[in-house]
Amino acid sequence: MDEIAYLNRVIEKIVGKIDKLEETIDSSEVDYKELKKYTVDYKAELDKYEVYNFQQTMNYIDRRNVLESGIVGKLNYQREVPYFAKVGFCYEGEKEQEPFYIGRYGLADEFGEQLIYDWRAPISSLYYDFHLGKAYYESFGRKYHGELLEKRQFDIEKGQIKLMVDTEDTVNDDFLLQELGKSTSSYEMKTIIQTIQKEQNEVIRDNKTKNLIIQGVAGSGKTSIALHRMAYLLYQRRESLAAENILIISPNHLFSSYIATVLPELGENELQQRDITTVGRSFIEETIAVNDRQDELAELLENPQSTISQRFLYKRSSKFLENLEAYVEKLRQQLFAEDLKISQEIVISKVKLKKHFSNVQLPLFQLITRVSGELAAELKLVHKKTIVEKLKLRVGEKDSFGAYLTFLKILPEIYHGENRRNFLENSDLFPYLYFKLKLEGIKPNRNIQHLVIDEMQDYSLLHFFVLQELFPREKTICGDIQQAIIDNQPDFLEGLQNILPNNRLVEFNQSYRSSYEIVAFAKQFSHNQALTAVKRHGEPVLIQPFKDELDQITQLSKQLENFKEGPYKTCGIICQNRQEVERIKTELQIPVSIIRKDTKIIQNDIVLTTIQYAKGLEFDTVILPDIDANQLQQKSNLLYTCCTRALHQLILLIK
Repeated sequence: MDEIAYLNRVIEKIVGKIDKLEETIDSSEVDYKELKKYTVDYKAELDKYEVYNFQQTMNYIDRRNVLESGIVGKLNYQREVPYFAKVGFCYEGEKEQEPFYIGRYGLADEFGEQLIYDWRAPISSLYYDFHLGKAYYESFGRKYHGELLEKRQFDIEKGQIKLMVDTEDTVNDDFLLQELGKSTSSYEMKTIIQTIQKEQNEVIRDNKTKNLIIQGVAGSGKTSIALHRMAYLLYQRRESLAAENILIISPNHLFSSYIATVLPELGENELQQRDITTVGRSFIEETIAVNDRQDELAELLENPQSTISQRFLYKRSSKFLENLEAYVEKLRQQLFAEDLKISQEIVISKVKLKKHFSNVQLPLFQLITRVSGELAAELKLVHKKTIVEKLKLRVGEKDSFGAYLTFLKILPEIYHGENRRNFLENSDLFPYLYFKLKLEGIKPNRNIQHLVIDEMQDYSLLHFFVLQELFPREKTICGDIQQAIIDNQPDFLEGLQNILPNNRLVEFNQSYRSSYEIVAFAKQFSHNQALTAVKRHGEPVLIQPFKDELDQITQLSKQLENFKEGPYKTCGIICQNRQEVERIKTELQIPVSIIRKDTKIIQNDIVLTTIQYAKGLEFDTVILPDIDANQLQQKSNLLYTCCTRALHQLILLIK
């Protein structure tokens, strides 16, 4: 069938569905208003059962209208962009190929004929996974073999075909470069369903791996892949998985806003997002003040030699984790270090104690209660209270918090005699949760069936050990160890795999975000020399020297004027510290948006911030206004990360 004719047929069906639904919604609105008026006018004459029935009917109408309005929203999108691809597949044993059109959402006509297939449908894997030739797709455990005879891509805008290309590959190179070359018009992550590569699709559709680790270079699409995987799992497990069963641990408020639209655009409900501190605090019943994580990170970046920074770094180290484990084991060993005297007549030998305490793996206080019961039964004691009390005295603390504070006092690297009875530094939060798990036990959250953790490199292995205990179900973890803003943790990926059961590590070294010139420039600062870029060529990286602060502002203002007059739509000015942000903001004569720890949305095309808050974001143009010439001669996670925020244009002002 002629492509234009098919497109017009599909749009006609979509418009018909919209008209019918809008008519139903309007009719329901009338019914709702009439019911509401009736219940008000005859309130005195209605008994409580009639009132209840009317309220239930009104609630039903309201819920149905919300559902139908959501469907209308999807249909309105489909009217503009019904589909983006088509495959022609000839089933094994058949003579003629069948056309299958693939879009963001599926669409069937009134007779049940499928006009468009959802990108997550099994048959859509033909488009993502195969070149022309022998192919298959799998549905309900059965493989359907045949030959892929046609792959066609469309760029459709406002119901009109702007570009149509036939390809043998997953995505035609020209089509891919056209999509990657577009400017970003808003500070929201876009869906990538039109340009998903074969290796990305394989990860998105992996519904067997329990704990998936995605190590991807800057611009490889790792966060998008993780979110599209959630959309796919929600589609595949509709009966057992809902949006409220998925939790994203996000690095900051702005990043949460940046990725919030992806799932709704794919037809799913928005996922709940929390930062790591909020997640950790939710498992603590005690009233304990906890420092803000972003403040501690800022201190570490700007004053790495300060006492707070050094404590932060130490508590991320393997040595600190070893000390934690050793101290908890020491507490357990104390329980059977000596014979236990219950009375003049009854003494429990340390050999017997060790036998009881060695057989069971439980949190220490729970283990004491259990073993005390076993010993009381063996000794035919009326109750076990005396044994419990005497054993707890050997631990030396009544609760986990007290035990953790005592532990800190034995560490000269971080303890300086401060009184912190009701206060924890943020870097203490997860070490304390480790103590709580080992001493008292914490009931895990099993309502969250899938945990997504982004920017994995900025958390310690201790974070992941505790998170595995608190959220034992599935996980998708993504990040780039070369973008760690704190420090490179030796053997981080190996350590992470040792913590997570049934895991799979996937690595992506191809960058799609930045132009070839920007990636080639940024690569010099990265230890990962496997980093490659799509050959989308653009402007050369501009390195502009400046003499002093006045000249710096003059050069910066000039570049911003060029930006406003040019084709690009978003610009990020990324400084090395907060003091530089405030100074530049004061001296610039144009309005800019400042990203701070509490920023949730960006309301200006020009953004001023530090790398701490620019991580994960992307801008058409990036300006680094305060780079020292010596930095260009060194490996630097921070500089690599800053440079790879740019899609099309990168400018460095060098002093």
